[in-house]
Amino acid sequence: MTPTEPAEAYGAFAYAYDKGLGERFFQAVRRVLDRTLAKYPTPKRTHLDLACGTGLAIQHFRYRGWKSIGVDASMDMLALARKRAKHLVAGDLRALPLRRRFARITCLYDSLNHLTEREDLRDAFRSVRGVMDHDSLFLFDMNHPDVYRAVWGMAEPFVAEGDDYRLEIATSYRARERSGHALVTGWAHVNGERVEIHEQHTQRAWSETDIEKTLNEGGLAIVEVIDFDPYGEIDDLDAEGVKLFYVCRAA
Repeated sequence: MTPTEPAEAYGAFAYAYDKGLGERFFQAVRRVLDRTLAKYPTPKRTHLDLACGTGLAIQHFRYRGWKSIGVDASMDMLALARKRAKHLVAGDLRALPLRRRFARITCLYDSLNHLTEREDLRDAFRSVRGVMDHDSLFLFDMNHPDVYRAVWGMAEPFVAEGDDYRLEIATSYRARERSGHALVTGWAHVNGERVEIHEQHTQRAWSETDIEKTLNEGGLAIVEVIDFDPYGEIDDLDAEGVKLFYVCRAA
């Protein structure tokens, strides 16, 4: 944050993201989560949510009897997550500040696509491996690489709005670099005042081969990969998939 960018601007983005994207996506991904948890049962009830955002996954697990901890690098996301979760840690998923082991670890909202360098993705996987037992599972989603060409290259921006926020995301895709770029604008009411949002985000279109190789380098092995279409849009897209949901174990 620069001296000219007040903290409220970041809080505005966190609030608008939660309302415009977070809740909508979690309604879809929780069905995949529940099916996966039922398919791979465990008597252990410890859960770690990485890049936990506003705490929706933690709340979901807690309601089902799990003891959850959330980690995120954004203090503004964590501030909102405190309404849903008690145990939160500020930290980088590439170097987790935790010594415990967890039965189930999640990382949702294509958060790992924000790691644009292979070394960073490998370090994240190694860090996850460090908090896993032999019977732990790591559950995460990443965007299918075709989505960047099919969706991020669209001329029309994504818009979500409500009475107290508006979020507009204009995206572009650079095929040679395999990088997606998003300009996020809008506003949200924070502490009774309207606060403007202006952010830029970058993602990497990781191929399935790259993901598998980097998982192996990080000490993880794939148990299952699930094609995941959260909004039922695959028939309208020129793409082989929308999202990939991974189930991994320690190698």
